[in-house]
Amino acid sequence: MCGPVSPMMMLSIAGSAFQYIQGQQQAKDAARAQRANLEAQYQQTAEKQKQINEQAALESHERMKQGIIDRGEARTISGESGALGFSSQRLMADSFMQEGTDLMSIEKNRSNQIKQTNWENKSAQAKAQSGTNDAYNKAPSLIGTGLQIGGDVLSANQKVKTQTKNYPTY
Repeated sequence: MCGPVSPMMMLSIAGSAFQYIQGQQQAKDAARAQRANLEAQYQQTAEKQKQINEQAALESHERMKQGIIDRGEARTISGESGALGFSSQRLMADSFMQEGTDLMSIEKNRSNQIKQTNWENKSAQAKAQSGTNDAYNKAPSLIGTGLQIGGDVLSANQKVKTQTKNYPTY
């Protein structure tokens, strides 16, 4: 049994070990690629959130500036027309109310956009984890490799027994 079977067993063991190592390396590479993609997604989201915040700040500033202009015009009109008191106070209060409503709307939109980007990050993280898990699930395991080697050895031993049965031993 030490003759032609031993090289076959060695080849089987070497081939199975190589397949195991190669499969594990492919799984590690896939996991690294998933992590790199996830990091890129996080960086992209951070930039997007920065742009959302900058846009909301710009819109808020523009709306406050427009409110100041509107109130200045209302004061000028009320001063020129001589309409002082309740009418001019009402115009000022209405201007402040409109500005406040617009600023709340701008902030709510900003908040919702930030929430959306956070959900996109969570989705990307789940996708990356799923891809990593899938890569490792497809990689060969030590138990599977051991069973393959054991099966190959058993098969080789059976062949040897079958071949030696046909020849008488003296």
